[in-house]
Amino acid sequence: AASAALLMGGCGSGGESAGTDETEATDIALEPAPPREAVIRDANEGDLIPFPLHPARSLAGPDTHEAAMSFFEIEVPAGTAGAPPHTHAYEDEFFYVREGRITFMAGDQRRTIGAGGFVLLPRGGQHAFWNDTEDDAILLLGTSEGEFGDFFDAVAMAVREENAARPDEIGAIVGRLGAARGIAIDMSAVPA
Repeated sequence: AASAALLMGGCGSGGESAGTDETEATDIALEPAPPREAVIRDANEGDLIPFPLHPARSLAGPDTHEAAMSFFEIEVPAGTAGAPPHTHAYEDEFFYVREGRITFMAGDQRRTIGAGGFVLLPRGGQHAFWNDTEDDAILLLGTSEGEFGDFFDAVAMAVREENAARPDEIGAIVGRLGAARGIAIDMSAVPA
């Protein structure tokens, strides 16, 4: 009730004081954030990221808008894994299947989604995805505000700096940089 009174200017009925020592909130003016430049991308635009597990393109990062979300386009080639089973501590992930078909794992659920399909994977839930078809797939990936915005770039830079080439070396980098961003990978949960 006190906070409601504060939001309403600290006034009771008839404009009298609500009987608290709180200052009136009517003098507080919120300034709108300065406008940011719009991000408008056509197909194959955006910054190409040399991510070693699948081709990725950054469409918009957390610094481009007030919501601080990240958006990527990722290709999952035919017959490949997109992401191993993992859990995000700080962000939700959502996917729009633009082309092809992708199988998503969310906890005990497994479902193959085709072009035009949408998947929301809340933080804290284990999930993975892969392409077990004979056709390449393209996904639009978004993440809510959190720690994921620079993950693909950070992995690509570390692979280059450490001259990593073997799958175990790249996997160690993905695991290390993921853990630093609250992403826990669980390879024991990889489906058969």
